[in-house]
Amino acid sequence: MAYYEAICFWLSLVLYALASGGNIYALVFRNQKVVPKLLVLITVGFVVHSGAIAARYVAQGHMPWSADYENGLMGGWFIILCTLYVAWRQKPLRVLSVATVPTAMLIMGYGVMRNPTLAPMAATLKSFWLAIHVYFAWLSFGAYVLAMAAGVIYLLKERAVRERGQAPAEPVPGRFDDISPERLDELMFRYLVFGFITNAIMIAAGSIWAKDLWGSYWSWDPVETWSLISWLMYGAAIHLRVTMGWRGTRFSWLMIGALITVLINLFGVAVLMKTTVHVFRFS
Repeated sequence: MAYYEAICFWLSLVLYALASGGNIYALVFRNQKVVPKLLVLITVGFVVHSGAIAARYVAQGHMPWSADYENGLMGGWFIILCTLYVAWRQKPLRVLSVATVPTAMLIMGYGVMRNPTLAPMAATLKSFWLAIHVYFAWLSFGAYVLAMAAGVIYLLKERAVRERGQAPAEPVPGRFDDISPERLDELMFRYLVFGFITNAIMIAAGSIWAKDLWGSYWSWDPVETWSLISWLMYGAAIHLRVTMGWRGTRFSWLMIGALITVLINLFGVAVLMKTTVHVFRFS
């Protein structure tokens, strides 16, 4: 890890941790007045986080998109980017940061415990199709995390409503009262569809890259298999929503559970299955 990269990385992690703690405070004590200030803190953390990526790019001469540390670095960046995008466009969606920021912080923390060593890019990674593959992978990951966050907020709001004995459509004073359950349910589905489409493009681009690299579009490598499992899982979620009418609580739990398959694909396979060809070595 480069000197300035380390400074920016750890500072951004501290800022995200402070924002996560503030969101927990706002949730537990039902004080939404601090949420706009927390959004500013997250924005500052995002700028510093971008500085870490820039410092790493300058130090090693290529974008960070291989191995667990760089997956965590870029994955966290895309999660925060998506969070800020929806928050600045629609103020009620600032509450999604309750779930998205801790997720970004944890995957960054996991990544830095792996191997943040600077190294030149491996020859296998020098491909235009890899850039397309990675770009759409992070877009889908960001969308899936937002769907998970909307599910978490839906469940928390539902619990608060149940505790107060109110009708679900009524606002809950001091806790997510700016966004209705119906809106959260709609957002979960929209984020799901966006993630599903970008995930499909990611798989297609990866197959083209694999053909050039290994001579086959598909080889049932563990990463490829888990990527397909994850995509089919979200496809099944769309089917359950459209044809069987899954909404609300069941759909929220489905969005939370489905994200586990993505995390296994991004981080778990490389740890548990050392034989995968997707565990790249720097050269």
